[in-house]
Amino acid sequence: MEACITDIRSWCRSNMLVLNEKKTEFIYFSSHFSNSAWNPTIKVGNSTIHPVSQARNLGMTMDSSMRMTSHVQCLCEAALHAIRMIGNIRYYLDQKTTTMLVHAFVTSRLDACNSLLFGLPDNLIDKIQRVQNIAARLILRVPRHEHITPLLYQLHWLPIRQRITFKILLLTYKVINYMAPDFISELAPLHVPTRALRSASEQRLEITFRSSTKFYGDRSFAFAAPHLWNGLPNSIRSASSVASFKSRLKTYLFRQHFLSV
Repeated sequence: MEACITDIRSWCRSNMLVLNEKKTEFIYFSSHFSNSAWNPTIKVGNSTIHPVSQARNLGMTMDSSMRMTSHVQCLCEAALHAIRMIGNIRYYLDQKTTTMLVHAFVTSRLDACNSLLFGLPDNLIDKIQRVQNIAARLILRVPRHEHITPLLYQLHWLPIRQRITFKILLLTYKVINYMAPDFISELAPLHVPTRALRSASEQRLEITFRSSTKFYGDRSFAFAAPHLWNGLPNSIRSASSVASFKSRLKTYLFRQHFLSV
């Protein structure tokens, strides 16, 4: 790793750029069940960088055990702040304008990189769900004691857990239709039957990853994508375009959730 960093520093210098050692962070990922006292360090230039407990990457707050507790906390705080700001001027807005503001400053945050939240415990998902519930009540101007399910149904919003599933399945569709990078496509190969079967045209995925840990293995894309994708009706898997797939998938998840409530 230090050799790679040295090469990057050399490339930066040759392109009149500087790798700022003081802003460089290093995080070591390990299971939260591990009791290892190993404390690795790396050298960047003349500085020795010690691992941090959490770091931001592409808007995500990633902690060393990938429990996502810090990210959920930061996400909820930022979204609630936006809701309060919109709430301060809600009296002057109509419902359509309020909906646009909520989508721009609240639901866009809830949906950003949300596939990484797949398989999290209910207590973390419920925190994000409460934020969505508050946003729905703000748009429709209903009191806190009103039941939330009819409100989400009226707005035609998928709940948080279904939004996470939607994002993973959308990425899986792009993998199957050669619209995703190779390093992701390698995680979800198509199932090729050994003999001619009617199911050969159903575009099912091969389950190659066998998870041994529920908290980590079951949350990985290699495990989640085949299980979620193979459970979809063939009419959704065989959609001819991304727009068609998104429309059918949202309808399917929407009906599946609200008809079961």
